This record gives sequence, structure tokens and C-alpha cells, in this order.
Amino acid sequence: MLNKKVGLIAVFASFAAAQLMAGTIASYASGDVLVCFRKGSVDMVVDAGSITSLSNAAPNQRIPITQYTGTQLADVGTNGVSWSAFTWLSDNTLFVTRPRTSVNQQTAPWTESGSQSGSVQRMETIPPGALDELNLLVYPESTASAVVEEDDSDDNANYTDGASYHSALAGAYGSDFDGKFEGNPENTTANNFTTKATVVRSDFYQLTPVGGPSSPSGKWMGYFELNTNGAMTYVAYPSTSAVFSTVTHTNSQTTIYYTAGLYGTYTLRATNVLTGTAMSNWPAITTLASGDTATHSTAFTDTNSVRFYTITAQ
Repeated sequence: MLNKKVGLIAVFASFAAAQLMAGTIASYASGDVLVCFRKGSVDMVVDAGSITSLSNAAPNQRIPITQYTGTQLADVGTNGVSWSAFTWLSDNTLFVTRPRTSVNQQTAPWTESGSQSGSVQRMETIPPGALDELNLLVYPESTASAVVEEDDSDDNANYTDGASYHSALAGAYGSDFDGKFEGNPENTTANNFTTKATVVRSDFYQLTPVGGPSSPSGKWMGYFELNTNGAMTYVAYPSTSAVFSTVTHTNSQTTIYYTAGLYGTYTLRATNVLTGTAMSNWPAITTLASGDTATHSTAFTDTNSVRFYTITAQ
């Protein structure tokens, strides 16, 4: 067996999986994140748990949204479905998604304002409306944390205390929480989304109420990612560069595990001499994955007794 020294010239990091602690529609409290879907005559309202589970997450932490099932989403649909995620706090702070048009490019942030209470008032009608439908069990697949509901609550006798997701979002204005919000928080999948093998993402912004004429940009919290199989994941505070996680070496095979960066092209490089050459000029071994912040690995043969590795980006 080769006695091999290995060096990594990069920041080491490891990222544990986490999970949101689910809330329930019946006990909904402001600050619980609502993930909502709609298509045709059917909506689904999901209480995905407290915003603190997202705001306290580590950078690049991936948190699966497990509070709904594939059977429930199938009632709404995965192809051609519109979805968003949002919540609010008692001081009218908002957390709202903005859909990406390019999967690996962050959107321009929503802006903060002093008139966010109107959006909150529309959002507040959604949990009691979902509870109305849950109590009647309009759709038997509904659960305490994920309610499949009718799309239109206007003049609908089943809704006595609140509104459906779509009705609250549309209002008389037709969208944007009855025009009270800056824009459309929804992402809509393609009609052939499930066969495209490409995820869709929506950035998640925190908007703190402000006074005066200024309209500062909201804070980027991370993004929600919907997979073609209907599974959703939240990625917190994504880094824009690839980082090493760990390295193993057995006989002449080296395996490097790394967390991918969001943007650019990443190249794994190596040398057995640390002086005289810039890291960007070290010999390239392979191009690495990018664009998803997931953990990947690459394996290759390396018989050098001393070796240093780095990742460069361009």
C-alpha cells in the first residue's frame, strides 16, 4: 500500500442534512413557512414548520420539505404546477420566494417597504381556509400538515373562516396577493417538467418593514428547489464556490468529496510542490460538478507519494 501524504488547499467543510419540524394547519402560527401549490381546480397548502429552522441553518445546508407526500402532490400535479413559499411575522416582516428564470442564477431581490401589512393580511387568510377544507375532508389525502383544497373560495360555502391559496393570492387584482405585494412569488413548471431532468428553483428573501421613501433590497436567505419527482428541498445561504469535504486514498486511487458551487466552472488541480507556481496554474485533473450545492465525489489514480489539491473557479 502506498504511504501517501495528501494536502487540500481549500476551506474544509461538511454539511449535515436537516429537516424542518412540521407545524399543523390547525395550530398554525405566524412564522410557519407555507409552501403552496395550485393547478386547475386544486390547490395544496403545506405547513412546513418554523422559519427559524431555515434562518438558523448552516450555509449550504439542504433541508428536505417532507410535510407533503407524492400522493398529495399528484392531486394537484407536478407538470404545469404553480408554487410558492412564504410566511410573515407579527411585525409585518415577510419571507417570500421569487422564481428563477435561469436555474443557476440568483434573482434580483424583492425590495423592502413600509406597506407590507397588506400582503400579510392576504396571507393570513390561507391557513384558516385550509383548515375549513381539512375539517370537511374535502380531499381524503389531506393531513394535518398538508391540505389539498379547492382552488376557488369565493362564494364557496366550504370556506367559512378563510380563503383558498389561489383566491388569497389573486384577489380582485388577479395576482401578487391582490396587488399588495411587489410581484409574483410563484414558480410554474413546464408541461413536461417530470421528463426534463432539470430542477426549478425559487430564491427566498427576508423583507423587513422600513420607513420613509427608501426601498432597500431584501436579504437573500437561500432557495427552494423542486425536483422533477416532486420532492422539494430548501438550500440555506448557498455559497458560490466549491469546497472540499474530505479525501480518501486507497492503494493508488484517490477519492475527493466536495460540495459544488453555484456558478462558474470548477477545476480540480494538483501538485506535489507548493512553491514556484500559482495554484491557478497547477495541472488540472478534472472538471467538477457545479450549480447545485450538493455533495459530489470524483475518483482518479494518483501514485505520487506527496500530493496537494486545490479547486479553482472561472
